[in-house]
Amino acid sequence: MHFVSLGRISASRALACASLALMAAAAPTSVNAAPVLFNTDPFAGSTALATPGRQVFSGQERTLPSFAVGQDSFVFDLGAFSAYAVSALHFLNAPSSAIPGSGFNVIVLQDIDNDANPATPFGAGNAANLIASRISTDGAGFFIYKNSVLDVNRLVFSTNLNDASADLSVLARIVSPTGQAAIDTLPRFTADNFVATVPEPSSVALIGAGLVGVAGLRKRQIKA
Repeated sequence: MHFVSLGRISASRALACASLALMAAAAPTSVNAAPVLFNTDPFAGSTALATPGRQVFSGQERTLPSFAVGQDSFVFDLGAFSAYAVSALHFLNAPSSAIPGSGFNVIVLQDIDNDANPATPFGAGNAANLIASRISTDGAGFFIYKNSVLDVNRLVFSTNLNDASADLSVLARIVSPTGQAAIDTLPRFTADNFVATVPEPSSVALIGAGLVGVAGLRKRQIKA
């Protein structure tokens, strides 16, 4: 009969706990309860990028029954957006008049009109143009705006927030709320609603080291 010392068991448990703690530290931290994951190229299945002029692609659009800004989140696998040089998310919620020239690539646009005429449509292209009129540095990014025709909020990816002719991919349509309630929701979006999933390489290495250590202890216990 083989016995394992209490010291070895304690060491194994301690290292296992440490490894789990490292995993938790490396994982994206968010209190949001219902993540909506985007992990495919935003223009997959489209010829938009090879077509002259601005193209608004909706082939990747997700229809969301609702989105509770107090608990839900959009989760972006940045590997799917690496071709557009998106390596981190920098959040801003503001009217177009308060958008600075640089520093942000996730924008919640509080404007609901671009020409002071409520009878004319306000769509993804109009919203993108308002943002482009303020941004002065090139870079891909995301924005949320209120579509006047559909009467809902939508999430859009732009290949260049600084370019009024940049191609756009509509990623999501939030079906509820609508109308004024949707407008009222815009200022309530925060950085917690936009999460990147790529962990730091150092964190990945720590997780790997912890798991190897746990495996080693288990092997030694079996041999004991």
